[in-house]
Amino acid sequence: MRYKVLVTGLLLGAAVGLLARGRTTGETLAGPLGGRRGRRLPVETDDGAVIDVDVSEPVRPAYAVVFAHGWVLNRHSWHYQREALPGEAILVGYDQRGHGASTAGPAGPCSIERLAADLEAVIDAAVPPGLPVVLAGHSMGGMTIMGLAARRPELFGGRIVAVALISTSAGRLAEGLTGRAAPLLLNRLQARAALIDASPPRLRAGTNWPVTRLAAFGPKARGHHVRFINQMVASTPTEVMVGYLRAILAHDKLAALQALSRVETLVMVGARDRLTTPAHARRIAAALPDATLVIAPGAGHMLGLERPELVNTALKALIRRSLAPQ
Repeated sequence: MRYKVLVTGLLLGAAVGLLARGRTTGETLAGPLGGRRGRRLPVETDDGAVIDVDVSEPVRPAYAVVFAHGWVLNRHSWHYQREALPGEAILVGYDQRGHGASTAGPAGPCSIERLAADLEAVIDAAVPPGLPVVLAGHSMGGMTIMGLAARRPELFGGRIVAVALISTSAGRLAEGLTGRAAPLLLNRLQARAALIDASPPRLRAGTNWPVTRLAAFGPKARGHHVRFINQMVASTPTEVMVGYLRAILAHDKLAALQALSRVETLVMVGARDRLTTPAHARRIAAALPDATLVIAPGAGHMLGLERPELVNTALKALIRRSLAPQ
């Protein structure tokens, strides 16, 4: 079993890069958070949902990176990663169904399997045939990639050349909950969905803020990052929130990780992640002995915002490895 825990090296590499440019991290990552980054590409799924996609396209792309976001978020949670990756890649951001600007589709059970089918549709619509694909998934987005591995394992090592799994889990998330508390809470939220969604947005954001701050971030989170993510949470319909939390708790894709053994894989987690703790990252890495495992000291669940230079450096290294001549 071979783990390559690169925290120190990546941190030093990021620091050297910043010093060489004579800038601080804040200056390097300055600018407004969010906003569309490329041309809009609505993708209709086989069951009638419309997935809102935006695509940034260089003149001669060498590969594509597709970003899958987490539960109750949207594609803009990948802001810093899309800003940092080189101009030789097609960058594809999309909102998972029911989140952001994507429709929820027909009524029915929410599932990771359905999200995996959506991801496949997005790849087919946004990435030209023959172009290597790198998948990056955060939280539920990582589970979506695992769902695609279960659904279409032959894509990994073929069209898909690399995977980044950030702050995510292959299963057993329900084991960390106490007794029947989670089902009871979900039932109460679902029963009050219409009332909750009818409340003023500012009231919802204010109510959610303490939970977002505690659950999603480490102790040194920046206030504007918390507000940015909290607005996404407050904008997610309650039925979607509840439905996909049930799907996450039922998620079990450890066996599907076998398909990822054929591609370069990066596994990252914050040491202070309360939602998908480092134990989940280690379990994924144990199933993928050649994966690169990175544990970021002091960071919480929103690793791409809290430690953008670390994540960006690791992503670039993953891409270099995956495209290197064999």
